Amino acid sequence: MKKYFLVLLTAMFAFSLSAQKQEVIASAGGYNTAGGISISWTLGETIIPTFSAGGLILTHGFQQQLIVTTIEENLMELVNVTVYPNPASDVLNIRFDVPLDGQVDLYILSQKGSLMLTGFIEATTVEKQISMTAFPAGVYLIRLVKGKLSNVYKVVKL
Repeated sequence: MKKYFLVLLTAMFAFSLSAQKQEVIASAGGYNTAGGISISWTLGETIIPTFSAGGLILTHGFQQQLIVTTIEENLMELVNVTVYPNPASDVLNIRFDVPLDGQVDLYILSQKGSLMLTGFIEATTVEKQISMTAFPAGVYLIRLVKGKLSNVYKVVKL
């Protein structure tokens, strides 16, 4: 009878240990491993059992598991852009160190924020020339946009 009780108690203890998985994000605490034993702690954390079965995780309301998923991976290589001459008088050049792998939207804004020109730079372009003769003298912002990436360059028109 004692053996049966001891086996049952050991099995229940082992099951309760395997069902608990603690995850926490805290401002203080630590983790240490020595002699094959691991201990982790956080400041002010209460002991909360976590149960998981079939992808479902159940905790008692204090610390839910943090799951981070990527919405969009941006694997595009960075491209060096040169805008010259600055100051410009007749023509403004936009040069890329490698051919573009997709279309880039182009916006020219006045210093006050008024949209002066919109356009695009086609894929595989290395250099684009923009005529500045129609613009009055002043400071302009050249905005290049591709997806979520955006660069702004300040150009002076003489």
